[in-house]
Amino acid sequence: MMAGTLTLPDGRRGQTLAIALTLVAAAVFWVAAVAPLIGWYQDRAAALAQQQALAVRMAALSQEIPALRASVSAAGLQSADNQLLLAGSTDAIAGANLQSALQDLATQAGTSLDSAELLPVQPAGTLRRIGMQVSVTATWPVLIALLEAIGTVRPRMIVGELSVTNASQAAGAEPPMQATFSVTGFRAGTP
Repeated sequence: MMAGTLTLPDGRRGQTLAIALTLVAAAVFWVAAVAPLIGWYQDRAAALAQQQALAVRMAALSQEIPALRASVSAAGLQSADNQLLLAGSTDAIAGANLQSALQDLATQAGTSLDSAELLPVQPAGTLRRIGMQVSVTATWPVLIALLEAIGTVRPRMIVGELSVTNASQAAGAEPPMQATFSVTGFRAGTP
């Protein structure tokens, strides 16, 4: 035998080695190529099944839309006991109604509005957004009562941009708070 030459076994040992090498090559091919493809296929099948289930759910929900629209139309946006929108056929009237409602709420809470400025009206779909910038000076409990009343009153109003600071304090009295905030209500508009 010469140095540096490699000879493969023959006979039974050679056949066993050939079968082992073939099995190793098949296993490497399986791990490197076939297994990732099967995993990718299973992931895509799961994603497709999820999308199909979502499509079925969306189709079922879309079938409910006409009935929901009919019930909203039947209930109306305003009802006698559950008014959601500001009354008024124009933005100016609705703004005046908003200011009047805010003054009434302030009086009930034990204070009055220092100032109330109507903000520019903005369309919001089929509604009109009526906003007002308000300034109030009151003690902390009165201010909290006013804000709570605004949050629960009908027609619905939304408080935003709230800023509270200490006002000048009289000796021996509870310190008043100066609050400025915006209040937004909605009135029916044209689509």
